[in-house]
Amino acid sequence: MIHWRRFFSRKQNILALAIIGLFFFVAAAAPRLAPPDDPEEPLPFKPVGRAFDRTPHPPNELNLLGTTPRRTDVNLPGVAPGQASAPQLDIYYTLIWGTRSALRFGLTATLLTATFGTLVGLASGYAGGLVNGLLMRMTDAFLTFPPIAAVWLFERALFSQFIVNPFEPPPDPRPIQLFLESLQLTPVMLALVLFSWMPYARIINALVLQLKKSDFVLAAQSMGASGPRIIFRHLLPNAISPAVVLAARDVGGLVILESAFTFIGLGGTVAWGVLLVGGRDYIIGLGGNPFTYWWTFLPVAMALILFGIGWNLLGDGLNTLLNPRAARRR
Repeated sequence: MIHWRRFFSRKQNILALAIIGLFFFVAAAAPRLAPPDDPEEPLPFKPVGRAFDRTPHPPNELNLLGTTPRRTDVNLPGVAPGQASAPQLDIYYTLIWGTRSALRFGLTATLLTATFGTLVGLASGYAGGLVNGLLMRMTDAFLTFPPIAAVWLFERALFSQFIVNPFEPPPDPRPIQLFLESLQLTPVMLALVLFSWMPYARIINALVLQLKKSDFVLAAQSMGASGPRIIFRHLLPNAISPAVVLAARDVGGLVILESAFTFIGLGGTVAWGVLLVGGRDYIIGLGGNPFTYWWTFLPVAMALILFGIGWNLLGDGLNTLLNPRAARRR
């Protein structure tokens, strides 16, 4: 039984919903909070400043959180190279519109990861025997492969164009590259989806192996229920709770991880990560003072921290809500 009253009686859960609700509100109200130059096709970045101005400017009336220099070695998602010639980025604008890209990336990557892992765990647990052993060994093999290596591999193998002769025009994109771009799959998202599903498979597999010996499952089998009916009517509803908790925590974790990959130069689409890259040269200011150019990294860092905390608190609350044993221990 789900005790919603107990869930809302805990201040931690109210705080989690307030934080996550704030991000959804900012994402929905972005056109009013930070009006774009083109309302029909708003971009997550707003280049500002005069040519050759490479000094961060503090908050002012026009740029509420100041500006940060735009790095020429980093492509801005949604902005074609050369489209934005201004050397600065409006931090406030990117912080507001970056909420949309963070929510889109976190929810999409988590949904794909949780769905695939859950299906693998269900299939292996219900089949048992040799099939279960093979699928779990495959899961263990994926656990040994670091996602950061997968990002580099997918970037090189699927998304990069190798230019043999620099005096010739670059080759046309390959069909696999066009297909992935049509699905809005970047190397980072593809790597995180393919190498983050294993915990879901492990959790669901362990629960299904226990549940399929339960009386209600044996009764359904004795009445001639089909395999898919047993899986999706009896096993999945009783095993899905831990996966829901893990998914809630992964939304924030995957966004932070994607921003980290962007920060170290592996690419990404979350605007907050790109903004961090622009401010990393100014974390240590003049005389070694980290607060000289605080606006170049502190607002976006706080947004990422708050985003991660909100989803982690929600995961803890859902764990108490969906796990009767955890509720009794508290």
